[in-house]
Amino acid sequence: MDVTLTAQVTVTPSGIVLAVAETETVFAAARRCDYWWPTICGGLGTCRTCVLRVSAGAEHCGPIGDLEREGLAAIGSAADEHIRLACLLHVTGPVVVVKRGVRRVEELHGL
Repeated sequence: MDVTLTAQVTVTPSGIVLAVAETETVFAAARRCDYWWPTICGGLGTCRTCVLRVSAGAEHCGPIGDLEREGLAAIGSAADEHIRLACLLHVTGPVVVVKRGVRRVEELHGL
């Protein structure tokens, strides 16, 4: 897959660094880089399990769309602009997020 990488997302507390293409979400970048990001719906924006906190670089986060706004309202986080859904979050520059449970796929399978 030929992608133009335009942003970097650092996931804390693990220290994982993801290179994110302008056309993909943080969740999709994690998958492309063989990281498992906690989810139930597989990145469709319906389970809200991929929720994260933006701790730095919020100015590089794309706008919140209707589906994400609905999801954030459902979990009581609509008023906090630092809470986002990884499966719907596009970034344009360096961002630091907090999300526990992100790990290499092979770690999940004991490889």
